[in-house]
Amino acid sequence: MRHPKREIKDRKRVEELLRSCATLQLGLWDGEKPYVVTVDFGYTDNAIFFHSAMDGRKMDCIRANGLASFTTVVEKELIRAEDGCGYTTHYTSISGSGRAVVIETPKAKAAALDVILAQHQGPTGGYPDNVLQRTAVVRIDLDELVGKVNPAYPGDPQI
Repeated sequence: MRHPKREIKDRKRVEELLRSCATLQLGLWDGEKPYVVTVDFGYTDNAIFFHSAMDGRKMDCIRANGLASFTTVVEKELIRAEDGCGYTTHYTSISGSGRAVVIETPKAKAAALDVILAQHQGPTGGYPDNVLQRTAVVRIDLDELVGKVNPAYPGDPQI
């Protein structure tokens, strides 16, 4: 990070912020070009979970190499000014990267869907077998998880 004072160093705070988000922008690589898509997700135990159709570009990318990254903006505020050079955005964001793995067993899929729905305060459990069979569920095992705040607030206990 170019401005280390903007990094949120408290891992528990980063995870708390990530759990407060509903969607993230998922970055994937198909071997030739990048692909970014917004997904609903859940987070627990250093892993991101999301669901998808079984086929399509997202799943093709995951099956091609599994490289995945993401970013999500927790909060933002546009700061306006009299001239363009004074415009900026204050924000808190979380980003990360890792390897995406397609979850195969119905039991593991159901557990992952519970993580996603719990993040959205939804009902968990009771997924019909036919739904589990036609739904792709993916886990991203994170190698990196970083929180950033702009502007940095010296002395703020969250930084």
